[in-house]
Amino acid sequence: MYVFIITTVVVGFACAGVVMLLFRLWGRKAPKYVIPFVAAIGMFAYMIWDEYSWFDRYAGRLPGQIDIVQTFADENPFAPWTLISAPINRFTAIDREKVVANPDNPGHKRVTTLLLKKGSETLALTHLVDCNAGTRGYITAQTALDGNGFPIGIEEWFTMDENDPLRSVCD
Repeated sequence: MYVFIITTVVVGFACAGVVMLLFRLWGRKAPKYVIPFVAAIGMFAYMIWDEYSWFDRYAGRLPGQIDIVQTFADENPFAPWTLISAPINRFTAIDREKVVANPDNPGHKRVTTLLLKKGSETLALTHLVDCNAGTRGYITAQTALDGNGFPIGIEEWFTMDENDPLRSVCD
């Protein structure tokens, strides 16, 4: 967050500096309103560029074993341009190397999902997916595990919809 703020301010100063340099090269003095106006436009343009390019930049840096299974685009009334085309600002990914099938029951798979949001820390959740029943449950620190690292019992199961991103591990 601090890097974004500092970068935005630096972009504003850079835009103002370029305009001041251009006016000096032309041998004219810049009107008082031009420099702050150009700095504000530059910072505003940088903020919009950062908002719309975040997902592509971040997804491009992910290792090959991580698959993005779901994206979310949020509209913001304080940023009216998002009402026309909302940027992707969070997504869910699955680490394919951490998908483990239960040796005792191959229909049960332990999956690590990563929840990433712009400006927030990454959240990793571990699920148990029952591919045969089409359900999933959370594995927490309090969940008792067997010798293979799979839960002995999960208290709460959730039915997976047809478009549930965790269904992709059952293929």
